[in-house]
Amino acid sequence: MYRHLTVLLGVLCIAPQAPADVAPHRSAPMLVSSNGKAVVGYDVATKRVSSFLEHPYQMRSDGSRTRDLAFDVYPGIRVGAPGTPGTWLSDVEPKSLGYESGTGIIVIERETAGVVAREYVFSPMSLQEHAFVSLVRVERKSGGAAAVDGFQLFNFHLGAGAPEPDALGETISWDGARDAWMEWGPSGLTLAYGALTKSTHHAASPDNPFSLVAAGGDLPDNAGTGASVDDAAAGLQWSLGSLADGQVAWFGSFVVLDATSNVAPRIDAVRAWAAARTPEQLLADEKADWTAWHKPAPAGLGALESALYQQSMAVLRMGQVSEAGKADGQILASMPPGMWNIAWVRDMAYAVVALTRAGHAAEAKRALEFQLNADSGKYQDYVGHPYQISITRYFGDGVEETDPNEDGPNIEYDGFGLFLWTLDEYVEASGDETNLKAWWPTVSAEVADTLVALQEPSGLIAADSSIWEVHWNGKQKHFAYTTITAANGLCRAARLAERVGDSARATTYRDAGRKARDALIASLSAPDGTIAQSLEELNSGSGFLDAAAIEGVGMGLLDPKGRAAKATLSAMQAKLVPPSARGFFRNDDGGWYDSQEWVFVDLRAAIAMRKMQEDAATPLLSWVTAQGSENFNLISELHDAQTADYRGEMPMVGFGAGAYAIAVTDRESPEDFIPCGDYAVEAGGAGGAGGAGGAGGSGASNGAKPDDDDGGCGCRLHGSPNSGALGALLLLGIAFLRRSWVRSEKRRGAR
Repeated sequence: MYRHLTVLLGVLCIAPQAPADVAPHRSAPMLVSSNGKAVVGYDVATKRVSSFLEHPYQMRSDGSRTRDLAFDVYPGIRVGAPGTPGTWLSDVEPKSLGYESGTGIIVIERETAGVVAREYVFSPMSLQEHAFVSLVRVERKSGGAAAVDGFQLFNFHLGAGAPEPDALGETISWDGARDAWMEWGPSGLTLAYGALTKSTHHAASPDNPFSLVAAGGDLPDNAGTGASVDDAAAGLQWSLGSLADGQVAWFGSFVVLDATSNVAPRIDAVRAWAAARTPEQLLADEKADWTAWHKPAPAGLGALESALYQQSMAVLRMGQVSEAGKADGQILASMPPGMWNIAWVRDMAYAVVALTRAGHAAEAKRALEFQLNADSGKYQDYVGHPYQISITRYFGDGVEETDPNEDGPNIEYDGFGLFLWTLDEYVEASGDETNLKAWWPTVSAEVADTLVALQEPSGLIAADSSIWEVHWNGKQKHFAYTTITAANGLCRAARLAERVGDSARATTYRDAGRKARDALIASLSAPDGTIAQSLEELNSGSGFLDAAAIEGVGMGLLDPKGRAAKATLSAMQAKLVPPSARGFFRNDDGGWYDSQEWVFVDLRAAIAMRKMQEDAATPLLSWVTAQGSENFNLISELHDAQTADYRGEMPMVGFGAGAYAIAVTDRESPEDFIPCGDYAVEAGGAGGAGGAGGAGGSGASNGAKPDDDDGGCGCRLHGSPNSGALGALLLLGIAFLRRSWVRSEKRRGAR
């Protein structure tokens, strides 16, 4: 069938390219580890630590940008007596690279000069400091007995500027009593990096450890720079003795940060944490900590799924900030050093639901408390009612922030419904009615009541920026996603109200939730039944297809076997599949960002498709699993529309790890919970009137106007498609053949 379509299209324009059979492959650029205070990043391309952040989050409300202090940090090995050139391991291609499964422990194994070196980099979960450690296990594999020395090079930038300080005016000083270097500069920060196993030698600029080791020399034990210099670096050396074939030795180091000029207590805290433990024991204890934290994975997962699920849970844990004060508990949208290390309400909701369903109630509670204690309510002029949950996201210190640009702020009402969803999930799983009662005055008056106040007579929630954040100043619309989350949240708020004995509010919330649910059909249905992105797009007659609308099925509001569900999914499959033939775009608005494969959309669509008993749900989830498996069990924001390379930020936390954990849990333990008690009514199998004015448009529309239709073939057909009988016949033929091909591909599980 596809061959015939190609011939026909070749007559009309140009022969299209067959959908690429893109295989799962590695393209992730970074591995990260965090204890909720510090974040360390390992660069895949340069094979070294290249990132160390002073905070997990991007910015405090005072405008202070989080600084990334590392230029590069990596170990080295010398096999033989002094004079034998050493090897910096960043120059050796890893034999293997990844995580200890289900942990934040990054493992890099290399082999050089008959020695296998296995490096472990992580920010210890039990260490309450902004710190990370590097432990190196060396094993003599061949070549007979030889002297082996280990090295570690430290190159940080503590000059002025943010988020990446320069390297000007740095000072490094040796503290022999603590077996550690201290470094400071115009940044105002102080770092210490020292030995976890007693070092043998040390050196800093002007004695450059990099060139000394490469030339075969020992580090000369100098005292440091002696004054501020530009681009200073330092190193440590460990003489491990003569190792015969099969013998093993270890060396280890730490890096710790102080926000002022007094880093000595931070060194002492690391020493107290390490105590008398060897590097091998430190590693074993870190693994044990992760094992104790994990809960059993859902039964029925395959091997790849289980590994990705466990690492996703680890990402959720690492993505939660654990600094003291109001910062504690927030969950970032992505791990740094990417740009989405910000606590969005929406991303956090999917993370909290995943943690709750996995049995991690303590972490879920901290995220809820962070939002209930945050400094919010600053945009009441936009909302029109007192509110507590941020209308967009939070600065690192818990102050509300709206991501403004030339089109004004983002004002997103979906967060209110999403928060109510997370709270209901948490209370249902934990039975924590004590805290619910304490939180209820705020939750009812400044979250649920706020949503009720935002509901219009149609049942839709007032126009906002919603999930894809279109900003304000005329950009806001009556988005389906916002009304979907409101319907789900309000019906769940009714259950919460009943738990605390607030029967009047229970009735109000349930009625409002059902009204919002029914508005999806009554106000947002296209003539073919597709749920449109927004009322405004529907009324325009085109360009209203948005994958976010499928959440109406995923959240239990629309009948999975009903007309709306089937039409919405059919439109997505017809118009939102990228050239890679994998997953979905987020909508048909065009532009690079919208038109990549969105992994979050894939995962939420897979849930809806399972409820609809669609065969394509399994291959879609399998695709995300296989891609994650190839990429260190981390999930990216996007896959490139052509190649499926990782794009956007990674690892994603709520929209990645959280959404994946929910998807596999939902598949293995389907509750198919209907929050409002029943589905939206689809009278006579027909959808609503298509919004105000009865505006039409096909759910499969890609936004093209009738007078510049591309016929669905990817090239422009000049002139009106109604300009002649032959043109009309050709267009009908194209549509028929294309539909047949899509159905054929669907049966084969191509997606």
